[in-house]
Amino acid sequence: MNEANDIRILSWHPAYQKDFEQLNSAWIKKDYTLEPIDIAVLGNPEEHIINHGGDIIFVAVDDKIAGTVAYKQLNEDTVEMTKMAVDESFQGRKLGWLLGCTLLLRAAEAGFSRMVLYSNTKQATAINMYRKLGFEEVELEKGGYERCNIKMAIALEKPPLGDLSKKLWEVVEATTEKLLRFSEEEASEKRLPSKWSKKEILGHLIDSAVNNYTRFVRAQHAEYVELPGYNQDFWVEVRAYQRTDWKEIINIWRIQNLHIVRILPLIPARALQHICVIGPNAPVSLQYIAEDYLRHLNHHLAQIFPVHANY
Repeated sequence: MNEANDIRILSWHPAYQKDFEQLNSAWIKKDYTLEPIDIAVLGNPEEHIINHGGDIIFVAVDDKIAGTVAYKQLNEDTVEMTKMAVDESFQGRKLGWLLGCTLLLRAAEAGFSRMVLYSNTKQATAINMYRKLGFEEVELEKGGYERCNIKMAIALEKPPLGDLSKKLWEVVEATTEKLLRFSEEEASEKRLPSKWSKKEILGHLIDSAVNNYTRFVRAQHAEYVELPGYNQDFWVEVRAYQRTDWKEIINIWRIQNLHIVRILPLIPARALQHICVIGPNAPVSLQYIAEDYLRHLNHHLAQIFPVHANY
């Protein structure tokens, strides 16, 4: 099979219920017996998982659903990883690892602090993967699935860029209101012909958001990536921000940054050390790019709002 196939994580949709059922029925029936709770959950996962604060995700290889996993909420702090399955024809490609990492991240991003799972020691490959993910064996209570003889748990870490995302959101929301106080004339004013107006500074920050968003996505894909730089003056000139309505520029800037606010908490810790080479610049980590993005934004906002001014 071609290893270069497109691999994507997909969120729950009712159209995937049959895939969820078939993938899990296959591995359970191979070594065990479908229990009543299996039949209920696989037949109506929306009712038993989604509607009770849980989540279900899938991994697709090209247009084929190759695997799935879910978490269901046990209480306000804890969720249970359940129903992980990868089609036999796609095993050996670390799709289970991708599903597990993604589910841990989603549960942490949703605010949960602990995840547990139930399995059987006969599933040696799966148990080994769980240990590598950080799960540790804990005492198994009575009841539950008949096939389970081991319980494992892991403490969920806060998204590593969660605080950065919150700071960015706070800056954007507080600044938007202040930007709207400037009139069209004030926003268009140039102190010198060679200097940017407020419109052009904020336009540059739009261009920065556009370029950095793609970096936040692409840099997660590989441990080393080369990404294009951009000529900031050319971008500002070719977009003609100086002739664009001030409120339109503000709206575009705000929306672009809220887009980044949403992606930052979804970047896993393991990707933050991926190395990026941007244009002719020295290699830096993805974490540096994320932190520098907010520094750069604040630097240019200080040009719009000089410290001695009172807006």
